[in-house]
Amino acid sequence: MSVKFAAFMDRLAQSPFYQQHLSSEQKKIRDLDRIGELPLTTKDHLREAGPWNLLAVAPQDAAEYFETFGTTGPPASAWFTRADLEAGGRQILDSGLRLTNEDRLLNRFPYALSLPAHLVQQAAWQAGACILPASSRSTMTPYPRIIELLRKLNVTVITGLAREMELLAETARLLGLDSRSRSDFPHLRALGVAGELLAEPRRRHIEELWGVPTYNLYGSTETANIAAMCEHGILHVADRDFHVEVLREDLSGPVQPGSKGRAVITTLTHEGSPLLRYLNGDIISLESLTCPCGRSGPRLNHFGRSSDRIIVGDRLLEPHDIHEAVYSLPMPPIAWKTTPGGDTLLVTCEWPAGETAPVHAASLLTEHLGLPAAVRTVESGVLLDRQTLLEQQVSVKPQYIEQPSPVLLGYAQQK
Repeated sequence: MSVKFAAFMDRLAQSPFYQQHLSSEQKKIRDLDRIGELPLTTKDHLREAGPWNLLAVAPQDAAEYFETFGTTGPPASAWFTRADLEAGGRQILDSGLRLTNEDRLLNRFPYALSLPAHLVQQAAWQAGACILPASSRSTMTPYPRIIELLRKLNVTVITGLAREMELLAETARLLGLDSRSRSDFPHLRALGVAGELLAEPRRRHIEELWGVPTYNLYGSTETANIAAMCEHGILHVADRDFHVEVLREDLSGPVQPGSKGRAVITTLTHEGSPLLRYLNGDIISLESLTCPCGRSGPRLNHFGRSSDRIIVGDRLLEPHDIHEAVYSLPMPPIAWKTTPGGDTLLVTCEWPAGETAPVHAASLLTEHLGLPAAVRTVESGVLLDRQTLLEQQVSVKPQYIEQPSPVLLGYAQQK
């Protein structure tokens, strides 16, 4: 690994940003055990650097350029060489999807400046699978047309946001079909999701909606796919390509093994725009284990973005806590959102048409979270306009948790 890290540091020296970001002594470090002596890289660093200062190869060697969505500020840039894209495809092939040349994969990730669709396409090409580029951000592929494509082209695998899988199941229902039915979708065998927090109860809910296994992919536009879920539901870090650290809230050092903290990612093999100790804004933990799939690398547990944490009373709730509670209800809502503040967690929910709120939903959430929770049920169409699912509309990334108060970071550091 130290040889790989030394090669990474040599590539990093070609990045104009890191030429300025590292001191002359720091540039000499080649031992991975000394990585803690090197500075962190933040999203603000990437935004301030701009695209060209992050490019670590000759412009003619860059194959594709991507940007983050910019939902929390100006977008950050990411350059990928052909080797980077091929590595991203390989990382996805290591997942439980197990793509083959017999698969027809409907790729619902947005094709634009967003990375996941392109890495999925790479994985499909490497496996010899047929790809259906059905972007969620295009008016050419509204939800009813996706349902049509799934059926007439005998699609075996769907990839996209977790929310897309829920909305496609609802669209099928509106069209008189049953997403669980093998007579309606006889060839579908697996789903691959990324780009959203996926608590285990939500993964099981999506599997129940479609009747097939669902595999999670964890990463970002800046880093590519850091971890992939195997057949046993374990998110394995792609440690061939990444070095992952978990730091304390105040960033003063690493947490104890297995404890949660702030994710720090080093892209060991990335060529286009390599990143050193990138603070990606997520809360994670790493566990060492030997998995039944045969891999022994660290398991990654994702608790959500630090910016999506909320305070209820004297409790700091991770996004994972809320997702896990909501999707543990006997009948999860078709749409929901939370409101922070006060001593009670308010969850506004809309249940599927024809369904009523589970009895004692508020008490179930209270029991699960260990704090007071209230449920506000709204009429069908308030949170999810089903008519738009049947029209030529583009999809948008959902927001479940409103922005927390400005005092949150200080609170978290005190805990």
